[in-house]
Parts: sequence; C-alpha cells; structure tokens
Amino acid sequence: MIIMKQLDEILMMLQDSTWNDCSEIKEGLAVSGNQFHEATLFLQKQQLLELDNSGIKITSQGKKFLELPH
Repeated sequence: MIIMKQLDEILMMLQDSTWNDCSEIKEGLAVSGNQFHEATLFLQKQQLLELDNSGIKITSQGKKFLELPH
C-alpha cells in the first residue's frame, strides 16, 4: 500500500522539472517495483507527473502541489 509520504518523496525527487530515468527514481525510494508502479500511475492520473517509455517528469501541477502546506 502506498502512503502519502511516498507520493511526496517521488514528487520531491522530480522537482528539477527534467525527464528522469524511472529506475533511478525507484532506487532512491524504499518501495517495491509494484508499489512504485502503482504510485506513478496514481500521480499520473492526478496530473502531477508525466510518464514516458522509461522517463518520468513532474508537471506544473505537481510543482504547485509540493508548494502546498502539508
């Protein structure tokens, strides 16, 4: 099960607004491959990140989300 902290961590790792390699981002997290996949699909559905064949990038909406008080 994915928790909010893990979703925030993914977005924070993508703050540079450039395309990142999915495997590099996944390695920086303490989640399984399946959990990472579920989390990225959820964030994509919320339009907080973009997914490409092997790349991942935060959207402008994702950056705004990070600025909100938690």
